[in-house]
Amino acid sequence: MIKEIASITMCVAFAFCGMTQIELGGDTDEEKEKKEVELKEKKVANKDGSTEVYFTANCSRTTRKLEVNEGPFGDPLGEREFETGLNKWSFGIGFRNAINPYFAIQAGVSYVRNGESYLFEDSDTLFKYTTSYSYIGMPIKALFTYGNEIKFLAGGGLTPQLFTGYVQKQEWRDAVDATGDATIEKRNGYSSFVLSAAINVGIQLSFSDNFTLLIMPEYRIQLSDSYVVTDSYNHFGRALGFDIGLTFKL
Repeated sequence: MIKEIASITMCVAFAFCGMTQIELGGDTDEEKEKKEVELKEKKVANKDGSTEVYFTANCSRTTRKLEVNEGPFGDPLGEREFETGLNKWSFGIGFRNAINPYFAIQAGVSYVRNGESYLFEDSDTLFKYTTSYSYIGMPIKALFTYGNEIKFLAGGGLTPQLFTGYVQKQEWRDAVDATGDATIEKRNGYSSFVLSAAINVGIQLSFSDNFTLLIMPEYRIQLSDSYVVTDSYNHFGRALGFDIGLTFKL
């Protein structure tokens, strides 16, 4: 009898332990579903796209505002008055951080170019040139943002620029049809630092969880003089074009 009671007691104890383990370690379907939702939300929170890296190329019609340097150094504009615009490519890389769903800060490094062109052509003579100025820029922008899959952006900011080079390419033909060309490269006579301002309006289209296509028109104006104070002219670059590129969500 004692053996039977002991056996029954052991069976009950084992059964109780098994039920306790099932109760402690097992999850109902509702609990499992809740945990899956929490896990997904955690993954989204860890990768919410609040910071993005961007890579852009900018195609712009660039020109300049050219003025006579008032004072002892100034000269008449002469033929430079008839300079026209020049299409130039610039490039940039940087990051954008969303402060909230409607406001973001963007900063990076860019290779900025602007320039102008000139053409004189008569019945038997020709002279033309294109002039390019290049800079390393550090754009900082504040942007209003709206949307998710299709995001609208608008804003602007300032771009400090370090001068890196001047190139002028010339071509000519004289009255006896003799032709020639020359390339002039200079580093002296130009401000080592200029400041530009830019205004942007555009859209960003998501085509995967991480990547988006960025299309953003831009108007850029140079606020400080390209030339040194002793030059005959004051020169301020202008550019109207658009950025096109990719962003990657971190």
